[in-house]
Order: sequence, then structure tokens, then C-alpha cells
Amino acid sequence: MRYLVFSLGFAGLANRKTVTIQPEVKEHAVLLATTKTKKQAKPASLLHKCLMRKEFPRMAKAVVSQVVGNYYRPDLKKAALARLSLVHRSLKISKSGVKKRNRRALKARK
Repeated sequence: MRYLVFSLGFAGLANRKTVTIQPEVKEHAVLLATTKTKKQAKPASLLHKCLMRKEFPRMAKAVVSQVVGNYYRPDLKKAALARLSLVHRSLKISKSGVKKRNRRALKARK
């Protein structure tokens, strides 16, 4: 399911409260950032950042508790979880190495 990021409900410029989920590649973690509503004029201290290094279900629970549990922006729950899923999947390291060959195919050649 795709979410439209161009609508005003998701725009960071149109809303005071935003939710940002980004990858932190160096630390192999996911960054959850929410805006502080009273710091709009101070860009250096605008975001409340939280690094998450746990497994996916625990990160999803943390995102839901931050977005919905604190009455922050409950309308962004689906979009935040979809973004978390994509970011978490992009941080996975693919297994490299030699793939096992099918041994039945070798026996059939004789």
C-alpha cells in the first residue's frame, strides 16, 4: 500500500507535529525523530531524536507508543509503520557466500 506524501496531512511544512523515520547506517540503527512544537524558531533543537537498535517488533511497538500512545499524531500510525518497515528492510545485510548446490542433480548425471 502506497501513501501519498504530497498531501497536506503528511507535509512537514504544513503541520507543527511531524514524525521522521530514517536509517542510521553507521550505527546500523533506525532514527525516530519527532518535532518539539515550542522550538519551531530554533532549528538546532527542533527534533527529539531516538535511536532504535532492537528487533523489528519492539521498534514497531516503540513507534506506536510515540505516535499514538502520547496522543502525538495518531493519524500517522500507518505511514510511520510502513516507513519503519522499509527502513528496517533496507538495513538488513544480505548473506554472502557460496550457495549450496543440489546434490540430487549431481547423482542423476552418472
